[in-house]
Amino acid sequence: MIDLAALLQLADVAFPAGGFGHSFGLETAIAEERVTDASALEAWISQYVIAGSAPLDGGALVLAFDDPERIAALDMRVTAAQPNAEIRRANAHLARATLDIYAAIGLAPEATAAYARAIASGEASGVHALAAGIGYRAVGAPIRTALEAHATVIVASLASVAARAVPLGQRAIALVRWRLREAIAMFAERALAIRTIDDLSSSALVCEIDGLRHRVLPARLFAS
Repeated sequence: MIDLAALLQLADVAFPAGGFGHSFGLETAIAEERVTDASALEAWISQYVIAGSAPLDGGALVLAFDDPERIAALDMRVTAAQPNAEIRRANAHLARATLDIYAAIGLAPEATAAYARAIASGEASGVHALAAGIGYRAVGAPIRTALEAHATVIVASLASVAARAVPLGQRAIALVRWRLREAIAMFAERALAIRTIDDLSSSALVCEIDGLRHRVLPARLFAS
């Protein structure tokens, strides 16, 4: 049975602390004035979620749900698929922060400790979706619910970036998040279509290029 109160905490945009410091390339699009309003923000996030994150991070989360023993191998595959060192560091930071909180609250102690050890030993780098999946599984969330929760966190985090960097008002941000419910559902569908580790991929080219070019921005608010 799902622990709804626990799931809502795990799917809060403020969990884990530190996610607010990363834009995953969105800041590049904002700085270059390609994302200046709610419609452009919705389009950018939708591409990132559906074409970029769903078949890679989301797919890895699905495979880890089926076989938690494969987390280290899935971590290696997802990390290798990401050419951007900034985003790899952001992913690792969020994964470690998530595992630290799990350890502090006593959530899934064996799985949490095993992934933390793999990261500490260098066997794994740290992938936020995989760390988050440990928690979703532990609170009894079905896989589709876990995927939609994780996609909701991604959408909320990126919307928060735009609220500060564009900036956009709270009404505009609320509207964007409301409209992106379809993208969240599509995230789950695309992730659930992943059957093997070799199916993991990403094709959000514009978002990936924005992420790669983020480090050369003359001034930055975010770490990635």
